[in-house]
Amino acid sequence: MKRQRQYAADRSHPSLKRFTQQELNDEACPTYKNLLVGRSHRLPDRQTMLRIAEYLECTSDERNELLAAAGYLPIHSDMAGRSLEHELEQARRLMRNVPFPAMIVTSTLEIVEFNEPFRRLFEIPCNLFIKDRMTLVDFHFNPDLSIRSRSTFDAESFEKWESHAVFGMDAFKRNHLLSRHDDWYQKLIRQFNQYGGADEYRNIARNPEYDYNHSKVILARTESSGDLVPIRYKQIYLSAGRSMYPRVGVFLPVDEPARKTFAYLGCSVDYSSMLYMVQ
Repeated sequence: MKRQRQYAADRSHPSLKRFTQQELNDEACPTYKNLLVGRSHRLPDRQTMLRIAEYLECTSDERNELLAAAGYLPIHSDMAGRSLEHELEQARRLMRNVPFPAMIVTSTLEIVEFNEPFRRLFEIPCNLFIKDRMTLVDFHFNPDLSIRSRSTFDAESFEKWESHAVFGMDAFKRNHLLSRHDDWYQKLIRQFNQYGGADEYRNIARNPEYDYNHSKVILARTESSGDLVPIRYKQIYLSAGRSMYPRVGVFLPVDEPARKTFAYLGCSVDYSSMLYMVQ
């Protein structure tokens, strides 16, 4: 009934769902009518309950309420509240010991904090994200930032940037398949749509031969003249606690211009620590 109210007569569902008992029986739970009339008293198995939740486009909370009502264990949700704050504090301590540009990213792709070398390398304006936190969508696509233009200055850099964007969006969809009806997920989709041309990368199939560990290219400022020169860097993620998120994204120099740039940013370019972090 809730889904029916969401899609009134003047706003049809994109897949033409009607959210009726008959449709639920046909699409997700063939024994639903038997349950309704009392011919069966056996609850559907857990996998069927998940199909019902998928058909009803449940949020994470709604799906877990449905599972609990049927006597099944809920699906683990992302940390929140004190647990999340504890993990974030661990991530902050880790980032303070990282001698390179670094950022802290949550499971919802929020960049909750970054260090000074990161801000200077990518020239993030101090007052750009006062009301809302920056996300990885903003980081890669926001036209008010120079990252996209400096990462796509020639054919090679554009190809690397585009492959990375497609890989990231494909990973995002796979990792959050069960959360795509949640508010935070829909907010990110609206962000994709907000930045012209960003949404098209959401539906491109990832190249199976894409190497996530390949180096990336960006134009960065030199210490001597302030001119923009191409540098190569790699990005890795370090887990700060028990879970994958929150985690610390670290940017490592690959070539000599990058090492000089990172030294100019105040980074201690220690090759032994670089090797340890990559391993």
